[in-house]
Amino acid sequence: MTQTELFGHPKGLFVCFTTELWERFSFYGMKYLLLLYLTKYHLFTDAASYDVLGAYAGLVYALPLIGGLLADRYLGMRKAVVFGAILLSLGHATMAFEGSQATLYAAGSVLQETLTLDSGEKILAGTILAEEVIIQDKIALNIFFFALALITLGVGFLKPNISAIVGRLYELEDTRRDAGYTIYYMGINIGSFAAVLLCGWLGETFGWNYGFGTAGIGMLFGLFSFLYGQRYLYNHADPSEPKKLKEAFLGPINTEWSIYLISILSLSIVWWLVQHEPIVHITQNSMLIVAIVALILYSMSYHQESVLHDKAALTLATFSVVTGLVWAITGKDIGLGLMLLSLFAFIGYGFKTNKSPEYRRTVVLMFLILSSVVFWALFEQSAGSMTLYADRVLDRDVNGQEIRASMFGSLNAGFIMILAIPLAVFWTWLGRKNMEPSTPVKFGLGIIQAGLGFGALVIGAHYTNDAGKVAAIWMVLAYLLHTTGELCISPVGLSAVSKLSIHKVVGVSMGTWFLATALSETISTRIGKMASIDTSGVEQATTEAMLATYTNLYSTLMWIGICVGLFVILLSPWLKKEMKGIH
Repeated sequence: MTQTELFGHPKGLFVCFTTELWERFSFYGMKYLLLLYLTKYHLFTDAASYDVLGAYAGLVYALPLIGGLLADRYLGMRKAVVFGAILLSLGHATMAFEGSQATLYAAGSVLQETLTLDSGEKILAGTILAEEVIIQDKIALNIFFFALALITLGVGFLKPNISAIVGRLYELEDTRRDAGYTIYYMGINIGSFAAVLLCGWLGETFGWNYGFGTAGIGMLFGLFSFLYGQRYLYNHADPSEPKKLKEAFLGPINTEWSIYLISILSLSIVWWLVQHEPIVHITQNSMLIVAIVALILYSMSYHQESVLHDKAALTLATFSVVTGLVWAITGKDIGLGLMLLSLFAFIGYGFKTNKSPEYRRTVVLMFLILSSVVFWALFEQSAGSMTLYADRVLDRDVNGQEIRASMFGSLNAGFIMILAIPLAVFWTWLGRKNMEPSTPVKFGLGIIQAGLGFGALVIGAHYTNDAGKVAAIWMVLAYLLHTTGELCISPVGLSAVSKLSIHKVVGVSMGTWFLATALSETISTRIGKMASIDTSGVEQATTEAMLATYTNLYSTLMWIGICVGLFVILLSPWLKKEMKGIH
């Protein structure tokens, strides 16, 4: 069947464009409100709020591995996207339920009414409190965590598959493919840009339910857009073996509905996980270690029948995994040290005994993936500490109008829309002159720019106004540097995975890339906790004291970014050599 076109591209592209635009609208519209909502409405401490954000964001980037696998083997991409969009719509609708605002009873105050604590203990009216007491709406919080579970699972089904559908709309040799992905990518950023501005303004100005509710309405638009436009996908996103879906799986329930049922039942697990960040973090660490060692081990045996006969390689690989798991579970430095030593020994042994280009490219790819964790851990401060920074110590008054703290998150998407195409043209121009930096150099430059973004905030802290607050222009500069850094790493990294990984395990390699991104989300929130300010102290803490806390953290992050980036650049000649002809 011939595909109908619009503006020279398949109409299905614009179905995916609008669906992903509204999905990103809903996702980012909620994400940049999350910390502010928890700290201001439910009176979570900064540390507790970071834990929720870290667990949620980490799962959002990890679950698409499962959603993509289920779509590939059973559902097909179209059904997976519809199911994911329904879950997302329900999740965002649930987020609009606020419940009662938490109440803080300060230490030394006299109770005017009897309070019942979570433990069931009662504090009688007339009691002088020896320490502060916070009463939260536990029912509302449980509903909130259930909403996060719905959204997380929905993203897991929708995100990987809507992107894959775009590729299916073009033949392999179709020269319009890259342009199609560029159009699609712009849809993501348009949705993000509009959402953070609109949802952030509504949520902080009129009430959190207005911001979250608007994000949910956006997702409904995305669902209806996809349902209406799926006829323009021309079966490219349908199940590869539809008969499998009709086979009985759970008693009389067929495979398709069994997947839906099991996914819905799994919401209880996800609901629990978003409240237990340490479990998410341990799981991410463990899976990433196993994936990296397994891919390196596979590359060692690529030109052999098996590597199982190589006892030294297997011993070193096993020891790397075991020490890595010990470190992931215990968090002890000795576990990290032993893992790094055994991993270096394992890789070094491979270089001594294995001359295949596949092995060496795989090692380079694993190094790039690990270095990307540093970048994303710095970059993702945007929805974390940088949002609280904007709320507490940034002068947000511009020409008499107050900019809401959450709205600064739109700068990233805005700068991407402005700079993505010019930067791509610039790389092409350098390439024609044989001056384009290699992939490792681009990674190093991206990490350095992430560090320099925090440097802008460190400098800005020395030029405060009469109220002790930092001018907004320094935050704008920080976002600009972070965005240019992202453009050096994100598209380049995805390209590197496709080029450097062994063809048979491209999917696993791509999954490892996203798993590393998921890990960076929890690392990012753990970094943010280093500048935590307890909710009870926000009213008493001076702007000067809070600014000093954030500046100390950002000074550290600045030097981490610069030093790690320079290290990657220094290693780049060797890394480029080991890429064996891949640019």
